[in-house]
Amino acid sequence: MKHYQISDEYRTGNEKIDQQHAKMLDYTWRAHELFADENMLFKSDDIRKILEGLEYYTIVHFSEEEAFMEQIGFDGLEEHKKQHDRFRAKIRSFIERVPELSLDTQDDMLGEVFEYLQEWWKIHITHEDQKYAEFGQRNGLIPENA
Repeated sequence: MKHYQISDEYRTGNEKIDQQHAKMLDYTWRAHELFADENMLFKSDDIRKILEGLEYYTIVHFSEEEAFMEQIGFDGLEEHKKQHDRFRAKIRSFIERVPELSLDTQDDMLGEVFEYLQEWWKIHITHEDQKYAEFGQRNGLIPENA
C-alpha cells in the first residue's frame, strides 16, 4: 500500500494523529485504485479487506485522537465522539453489504465508499479536527504551524 503524505490543510499539529490521518488516506486511495482497476474482475474480497482494515485502524486512531482531545481539555469532545461513532457505523454498514455484492454492483459500492471517504476528508478532517487543533494552539498546547 502506498503511503500518502497529507497536505497542510489536514494537519492538526499532533504528528502522531497526522500520521494516522495519512494511513487513513491510504485506505481511501486504495478504494479509488480498486474502483479504477478495469482489469480486475472480482473485487469483493479486496473491498472487504479495505473496509475491515479501515474499521480496525479507526479503533486505534479514534481512541488516540479522543484521548488527545480529552488531554487538552477540548470542549467539543462529546460531539466529536458522536461523529466518530457515525463514521464507524457507516463503515460497518458497508462491510455488511459486501457479501451481497455481485460483478454488477461492486463498482457502484466502491464509488459510494470512495465518495463517502472523500467527504469525510473534506468535512471532518479539514473542519472538525481543525477545531481541536485551533483550540490546542490558542491554549498553547499545540505549537502554531506545526
